[in-house]
Amino acid sequence: MLKFALALGIAAEWLLGPAVHSLAGIGFASLRALMFTLLAWMILEACRLLVQAVMTLDDA
Repeated sequence: MLKFALALGIAAEWLLGPAVHSLAGIGFASLRALMFTLLAWMILEACRLLVQAVMTLDDA
């Protein structure tokens, strides 16, 4: 799940983040990408746990 979250975090920063015009801007963009990655990872893991919980329910 981490590799998918990393891809989603970088894509979200690329699409939603402001343009980088300085060296400090690169640092802030990296931190925003990290935060987007962690958020995506939490969402993906929650979805995985929800699917696993549903799969344990009986069909009857």
